[in-house]
Amino acid sequence: MPTRTVPAPTFAALLAVACLLPPGATAAKPVSPSDTGVDVCTVAGTSGQYSVRVRNTGAAPLARVDITGVHLNAAGQATEPINVSLADIPPGKYKTGVLARHGESAALDRIVTYTLADGKPTPQQELYAGKVAHVSPGSALQYTLAPLAVRGWTVAYGSPNAARLEAGSAVILSYPVRSGKQPATRPEAGRTPTAVAPLAPCNQD
Repeated sequence: MPTRTVPAPTFAALLAVACLLPPGATAAKPVSPSDTGVDVCTVAGTSGQYSVRVRNTGAAPLARVDITGVHLNAAGQATEPINVSLADIPPGKYKTGVLARHGESAALDRIVTYTLADGKPTPQQELYAGKVAHVSPGSALQYTLAPLAVRGWTVAYGSPNAARLEAGSAVILSYPVRSGKQPATRPEAGRTPTAVAPLAPCNQD
């Protein structure tokens, strides 16, 4: 089955610098699925669906995965939000959340994963869908990452030895949820992502 990805909206200007990596901070390392506990990819069906697949790469079941996206208008601008919850994903398995159907356009915004602690779903990882907005080869911070779906934050990332990222490519930024805090709607200012991974079409399996 052929795959496609929904085009990310364009950004005429990056107006807010809300989450810059502080000088001297350790850059996030290239990611493997085990670093985040999940592997995220996109699926596009022949009948027009646009979906996000979340695979549990950890050792414990995921009690819940909350996926947030946005509908896009004809100009590629975000309109109303989309919320999808996936429950009970065993280790090594995946589930898929549909964000858009035939004739619709959508983009992924963020994902929050939950495991059970004392019998209650507890948030574990916050993952934000972004794109490489700017590349500065040879600089201490090679990349500027911006939201894939909505405006409001940018993240400086990388090092001269960081994995190569292409301008305009889609990525997933991962942060562990801090104890006692609720998941956020955007990366926390000044906090370095623990991992940055490409957001790519799923392999068909």
